[in-house]
Amino acid sequence: MKKHFPMKSTAKKITRTIVARRLCTVVFMAIATSPSVKADRYNVYAFGQQLSIPQNTASGQVLARHYITPTQACGSLRCYVIGVTNYSAGGAPHSGPIIKTNVSGISTRLLINGSVFSSATSFTQPIEVQLLSNEYPNLGGSLAGAASGTVPYYKIFTKYGSTYIYMTGTITPIAGTCSVPSQTVKLPSTMLNKLDQVGSTAGTKNFQIQVNNCPKGYNRIGYLLEPVGGVIENAPGVLPLTGGSTASGVKIQITDDKGQPATMGTSIQVDGYKKETGGSHAIPMQASYLRTGVTATPGTVNGALNVLLDYQ
Repeated sequence: MKKHFPMKSTAKKITRTIVARRLCTVVFMAIATSPSVKADRYNVYAFGQQLSIPQNTASGQVLARHYITPTQACGSLRCYVIGVTNYSAGGAPHSGPIIKTNVSGISTRLLINGSVFSSATSFTQPIEVQLLSNEYPNLGGSLAGAASGTVPYYKIFTKYGSTYIYMTGTITPIAGTCSVPSQTVKLPSTMLNKLDQVGSTAGTKNFQIQVNNCPKGYNRIGYLLEPVGGVIENAPGVLPLTGGSTASGVKIQITDDKGQPATMGTSIQVDGYKKETGGSHAIPMQASYLRTGVTATPGTVNGALNVLLDYQ
């Protein structure tokens, strides 16, 4: 079984092939949660600090992210959302989903379960407030909207009340961004009988995510891993199969260098980055075959992963 994992400018892929067979049984765990005391209104403040944001980026690029937990949003481990109202620049209502902020060149978007709100839903994972570049120059300034931040950017109507999301903090434009080169990671061929039960791994290959030529001046640089094909629920770090895959019951799992499943869809700080010096950094990772099905057949296993950067 061989494997390669190409990484494109911001993307990487993984591929490999397998030979043999074996099986077992699979168990997944669900989670759950009971609300305690709830309030009718929750006020949440996103960002709230000095943000260093790239000065020149293509329109629509995500520049920074802020996460809001269900507990912060509705006082429970699960929130039921009935509706969302957007307020452009913290002022007039706007249809969205992308609205302007109080800073030239910077727009914002709210994601619930990874998507813009379209119909009643619930969430147990953090929702995300994004800052995006738009067609105007980034001139910097305060994110606080109309009336010095007393008007929200978003109002979320929940089953038990409302959540108001305000944005505060000051944006400072920085010239330049980091780069992430494309790469292909090839896993060694392996025998299917080494993957003798669901959850077993084999063919581990070390690789690094390179974050190169970062300029000085950012307070924080984050990277976000985004599987091509989407995150697989209850399967931490596992990539969906991509084109050319012929094996079944086997996928590729991405972990950190200690073997812990990689976190997908959440910005993680690039630890080595220093505001005073900038520079290039390597993030050690591993890729392995993972048995995912009770029945498996040999063949080629391919997966792909996008690496996205954000700045604060």
